[in-house]
Amino acid sequence: MSVVGRGDSVGWRLEMAKDKKLSRIGIIDIGSNSVRMVVFASQTRLPIPIFNEKVTCGLGRDIGKTNQLNPEGCDLAIQTLKRFCGMAKEMQIDNINIIATSAVREADDGKRFAKIIERSFGHKVNILTGSVEAELCAKGVLGANPEADGLLGDMGGGSLELVSLNQGCADKTTTLPLGHLRISDAVEESGCVADTIIDEHLEKIGWLSDLEQKDFYLVGGIWRAIARIYIQQKDYPIKIIDNLTINKQDAIAITEVISKLSRSSLKKITSVGRRRIDTLPIATLVLRRIIDKISPKRLIFSSYGIREGKFFEMAPRELMDQDPLISACEYYGFQAGRFSVSRDEVFSWVKVIFKDIYSREIRLIEAACLLGDIGWSEHPDYRAMHSFTRVLRLPIAGITHRERVLLALSIYHRYDGDEYGPEITITTKLIDQKDRDLALILGLVLKLAHKLSGGVTGLLIQTKLVKTKNGYLVDFSNKEHLFNTTYVANLITKINKHIRSIEIC
Repeated sequence: MSVVGRGDSVGWRLEMAKDKKLSRIGIIDIGSNSVRMVVFASQTRLPIPIFNEKVTCGLGRDIGKTNQLNPEGCDLAIQTLKRFCGMAKEMQIDNINIIATSAVREADDGKRFAKIIERSFGHKVNILTGSVEAELCAKGVLGANPEADGLLGDMGGGSLELVSLNQGCADKTTTLPLGHLRISDAVEESGCVADTIIDEHLEKIGWLSDLEQKDFYLVGGIWRAIARIYIQQKDYPIKIIDNLTINKQDAIAITEVISKLSRSSLKKITSVGRRRIDTLPIATLVLRRIIDKISPKRLIFSSYGIREGKFFEMAPRELMDQDPLISACEYYGFQAGRFSVSRDEVFSWVKVIFKDIYSREIRLIEAACLLGDIGWSEHPDYRAMHSFTRVLRLPIAGITHRERVLLALSIYHRYDGDEYGPEITITTKLIDQKDRDLALILGLVLKLAHKLSGGVTGLLIQTKLVKTKNGYLVDFSNKEHLFNTTYVANLITKINKHIRSIEIC
């Protein structure tokens, strides 16, 4: 299957998508607190969930007291797995991976429970060791943020996995019995205060001191609940948790807020599931003790964990070598685009303007080139705003919240967005004036490129941007009859005006 102008990576992915058995991967995660099934779409660089459902079963509840899986939790888990495996069959997914973590691993009856599942549903249950669980989580985080550096913490109901990340590589790992359900049981059983239990285990990890003042990456549903509370308390303009980054002072402040809230007050926070309320204070305390111990530079919440790590483990090496942001934008740009004008064609034409004044943002500029036609099908009167909203919320990784806003604002200007409405005004508080200038110029240049190309491969490269002492101009290479030269002249004048104002500043 050939795809004109789209590059080998997209063509290869589309070939993969022709085979549903290869293009859909089902992962069922039997955790200490919940059982979740995720079905990922075709093997793109980033796992795109086409089905994602969880049921809170509480398998690990009371395990610290009984060393047994919770009987009611087992019954609910079996019912849930019956539905999940049935759904997978209806979706024609042969590639089903069932993984089980802390509760099944540590309970005396865990292996017996796994055998019941295997006999009932015909799929092997892979009971992960603590180190494998930590490694998979690291693969998930690094698959989305290849340059991650610092400490990774994945909190589940039964355990806490800690991994040291060294400039994109997983190094040391450990598993601690500090899951939010496990600590609650331990406190009730021993009468010890929770912070004493937490500190005793953290003190045993000698290498934690090597990670002081580095970033702390947080994974797990209970910690994502803390992120949601932060977003709500701060009236933060982006609701996306992945790559939400907060400084140490704000992190300490939100842990203090949560620790002072009563159970009835926590129930009123709509962003937190009711079943997490009982153990949320415990998870918050663990977070605070880690902050006190390593004094992280920043806290970065990640939506990519063990299930995504399993996906990345299964993905072909050539896929994982791609930049996650560029690959994702390539995918969504192809899905939404009208014609076959290639990203390389647009990017090579556009980058002439930016290689000097915005060289550090070249990767983001390439991403914008991939999304430059994403809003063509929207109503013209709403095209700019709808494109802004869609790009801002795209399920992409390898991008900070600041970069999300910059990218979305660029596409807003590409579609003639001018005056900022309330949503844009609030969201653009996350970027500075230099970013706003870049977004405006990039949007105008993309608008010019798409006007010249008309979305048709080979037309844009018959022109080129040329820098002169008075600014940039478009060289039509004696093909003026193919283009609206008056429109182009007016737009390039506007672009030059904005570039000059930035250079003066």
